[in-house]
Amino acid sequence: MTLPSTISPRSGAPLPGASLAGGSIERRLSHLVGLPVGESERRAATDAICDTLAVALAGDADPRSDQLMRTLSTAREPAPGLSFALGTDHWLSTSDAALYFGFSAHLLDYDDDETELAMAHLSAPSLAAALAAVNRFGQSADEALLVDAYVTGCKAMLLLGAVWNPALHAAGWHPTSVLGVFGATLAAARCMGLDQAQSLSAVRLAASLASGGRGAFGGMGKPLQVGQSAASGVRCAELARAGWQGSSDALDGLATALFSQGAMTADADVSEFPPAGFVTKLYPSCTATHAAIYATLTLCAEVSEHDLPQRITCALDPRALAILQSTPPKSGDEGRFSLAYCLATAAVTGRVGLDAFEAKAFQDGAPADPRIREMMHRIDIAEAHDLPFGPSGIATGAHVTVFVGDDEPHSMTAEAAPGSLSLPATEGDLSDKWCDCLTKYTVGRYGALANTDVASDLLPMLRNATTPGGLQTLQRRLTEMTSIQGKQECKTP
Repeated sequence: MTLPSTISPRSGAPLPGASLAGGSIERRLSHLVGLPVGESERRAATDAICDTLAVALAGDADPRSDQLMRTLSTAREPAPGLSFALGTDHWLSTSDAALYFGFSAHLLDYDDDETELAMAHLSAPSLAAALAAVNRFGQSADEALLVDAYVTGCKAMLLLGAVWNPALHAAGWHPTSVLGVFGATLAAARCMGLDQAQSLSAVRLAASLASGGRGAFGGMGKPLQVGQSAASGVRCAELARAGWQGSSDALDGLATALFSQGAMTADADVSEFPPAGFVTKLYPSCTATHAAIYATLTLCAEVSEHDLPQRITCALDPRALAILQSTPPKSGDEGRFSLAYCLATAAVTGRVGLDAFEAKAFQDGAPADPRIREMMHRIDIAEAHDLPFGPSGIATGAHVTVFVGDDEPHSMTAEAAPGSLSLPATEGDLSDKWCDCLTKYTVGRYGALANTDVASDLLPMLRNATTPGGLQTLQRRLTEMTSIQGKQECKTP
């Protein structure tokens, strides 16, 4: 099932938060580079940035990140115009550094999501561009500027998403990639000190490079197009600083090409960060699976730890189900979009972590664990039409019932994903997730010599990454690990 093609973009519904002067959407976007960032926004951004750094480091440990790195022009020594690739000992062009980080941050589908306005992962493209721009050799890394630029990029994606969605999503485009170009452009523009006129030119140039469809889900094109959106944004900001001009018709022309809508009005205000639909993901799978995973884990914890459920029923919004994969998964990438696999993993193992989607979790094109394969046959998935939804028109909740033996069935409705503003992640949740990510990273560096103590040593540095000097301290430690041990020829997949 797909979303109706007749859905039109939202307009006229103001969002809470700082108001911008009226005008065309491109001018309102360019105005963001000078908009002050509030202290509460900076505090929220700190956790979001640290979370994305952790996820990107876990992605760096995946062999596919090495494969991407080998296609890029790299240097082992810094030089003017180059930026370091976090977690590696490589220096890259600024746009390639953004490409690599954006790819790694989105590779494991563990990066945060925004489900209502942008309907996109905000941090991967926005932080990738900001990080690459502030970490160029020959300039002092400015963590405060990094935070402000990151928030600017996120707000750009939210503002444009509030005008274009849900039509953009319904037309089959990947909003993270399409909107991410603009978020990355304005994040980089703020880091580079572009004025509003230069930022306007950068936005117009970005309209020439926006792309990426939802058909890439379940394959390597998905993280690649997110990384490319970050790289394109950096390049647009650099060219605008050099004096390049884009067409004043570029943004409306893009809207017409994307979903047959042009001449967008910009009646929506920019929401505060984080927006109501922001989700810090606690499971490395599609956000549409998260409420159901949370309910399954909660219910299974209430029954005997020795008895697996005889049956699980789960009902989701049909528009959420349309995002997911209905056929049995053959790989970890497909498993992230398989509701049956995610719920079976939750019921059998009591957790859904990075290991559930590793290459070793699949064998001969199927889940390797016979208990998970069997449990998948016991899961019934249906449509739910009574779950609450917001501006996106897609409900993110789930109804779940677990049947065990002759006992009364256990039922639960989770109206939101864990890690959302209505069900916030705890400090323990974040520590567990970040340690999981850092452990995967250190295994990639140390192989069999890695242990959780190494990840625990990195955790305080990660938490302090947005404090003055914190990013450089983290990078120095990661570089030391690389230079001492070297990256394993065969990293744990």
